[in-house]
Amino acid sequence: MGIARNLEKRLERFADGLSAAVFRGRMQPIDLANRLIRQADLMVSETPAGPEIPNFFDVTVSEADLDPDLDVTALSAELAHTLTATAADRGWRTGGPISVRIGTDKSVSRGSIQCTATPVPAELAAWGELSEHRGERSFPLRDNRVVVGRSGDVDITIDEAEVSRMHAVIFREGGRLWLADLGSANGTLVNGYAVAGEPIEVGSGDMLSFGPTTFALRVE
Repeated sequence: MGIARNLEKRLERFADGLSAAVFRGRMQPIDLANRLIRQADLMVSETPAGPEIPNFFDVTVSEADLDPDLDVTALSAELAHTLTATAADRGWRTGGPISVRIGTDKSVSRGSIQCTATPVPAELAAWGELSEHRGERSFPLRDNRVVVGRSGDVDITIDEAEVSRMHAVIFREGGRLWLADLGSANGTLVNGYAVAGEPIEVGSGDMLSFGPTTFALRVE
């Protein structure tokens, strides 16, 4: 089953748990989720690490569309969860936990939404870890795209001369985990094999080498 259908079924189950009249007008939770995902898609920007979206979404709908008895907090949380799952599936970097705020305005036409999004940097929960082979260093993997390098501006800083400033990126996409070299001077290896050109799929237990330094990949 594709990610789109998975998200649709999740929102259908969520809507079934609400009152019969979730929205008085033409807007339904599944419509709002689909439109929010399309808005996020339009806001994707390309960075050296890959595609990135803002993580705080301010959504405004018509007063006529929103039932005053609706649990807006629960709906906002469900939309944030849906957008978080979409970001992981599409490999979007977020820079922090995704949150959604829903409001109403008389000026918004029935059946439509207005959406603005801004980046709010914050720490994400770790979904994995790099643990140094025969060493003491370990680094959590938090965002959907994690940049490894010597620079102090990347997600995982390895302060060694043989490591390039932006050496490689580990990223989640399509329910799988990948490693790509970012044009490093001394190369990136997976279990001793060079990563060149296309990204290589990786998994828990693989040994990842950035220049001379090797780490074990652990996925929670």
